[in-house]
Amino acid sequence: MRVRPEQLTSILSKNLASCFWVTGDEPLQCIELAEQIRQTAKKAGYTQRDVLTVNAGFNWASLLQMAVIPSLFAEQKIIELQMPSGKPGREGSAALIDYFERQPKDTLLLITSGKVASSALKSRWVQCIDATGVIIQVWPLEGEQLLSWVAKRLKSKGFDTQMDVVKLLALRAEGNLLALAQDIEKLYVMYEPGLLKREQVETWVVDNSRYDVFKLVDAMLLGKVLRSMKILNNLQHSGVPVQIVIWAIVKELRLLIELKLAGDHVNLRARVYREQRIWDKRKGLLEHTLQRIDMPFLEQAILLAGVADRQGKGLATGDEWETILQLCLSFSEKEKINFKLLS
Repeated sequence: MRVRPEQLTSILSKNLASCFWVTGDEPLQCIELAEQIRQTAKKAGYTQRDVLTVNAGFNWASLLQMAVIPSLFAEQKIIELQMPSGKPGREGSAALIDYFERQPKDTLLLITSGKVASSALKSRWVQCIDATGVIIQVWPLEGEQLLSWVAKRLKSKGFDTQMDVVKLLALRAEGNLLALAQDIEKLYVMYEPGLLKREQVETWVVDNSRYDVFKLVDAMLLGKVLRSMKILNNLQHSGVPVQIVIWAIVKELRLLIELKLAGDHVNLRARVYREQRIWDKRKGLLEHTLQRIDMPFLEQAILLAGVADRQGKGLATGDEWETILQLCLSFSEKEKINFKLLS
């Protein structure tokens, strides 16, 4: 069954499916939806949580093995399958189909992934989830949906607001939900519940549009060293999770790789832009970047992002923020990737 994000609360109140798949390219919504599922499952007795992260060397047999091994601590457990690309490949597809055919008892499977192409939704493993579980596709919020999200978030903190305040918050963050959530938290700390005035918002809300992760990506692509350093430093000291920063950078690197693979074929490039929902005003930046870098560079950049991800999870030595900075600076003509980090 496929549902919209706003329908999840109602779904969870009626029935806890055996599988949930949260997929999309808006990180805050994905994170919060997954957490909502975890908390509901925990209240239902699923107290053990096992996490599997799909990477280049992932052993798909471990999925079913983990499901059938009796839990030492709880009768019911959650298996969380983190699949950033949303593409399990042939081996992964077979493993997922096998999992759903067996339907392990007392196990809830929570899959989280980035955005997937519409063609992938026709895959057999996706059809298995559609038949027995819940698929939640997350899209960036725009227009009235974005304003509604802001208003609802403010109301949950006890604020009564006028539409001009809602619009001001949305405008300042340029649709970045992470920045919006941080703004609202600041307002919640500073002011008592009740009517929230425009003057209060203008006084206390910093213009996050200058320092969000998407601006970092743009500065990186342009090779602007000082701007990249300034934005990254602001993100780090503002408490932005490093995984959000890595997600944004990897998403852009994968897009550049797709465009490189399309080569000079106009129709192929147009299809990539269309499927990835790239605005016309960003195409110029991407095309300019593609002229400056080659495929080997992008492949090394992806590997370096993987190093930062492992550092952030405590699986590799070194500081993840320094690695991200080195990756951003490598897009400058004066900087090169530190290959020692990749060994």
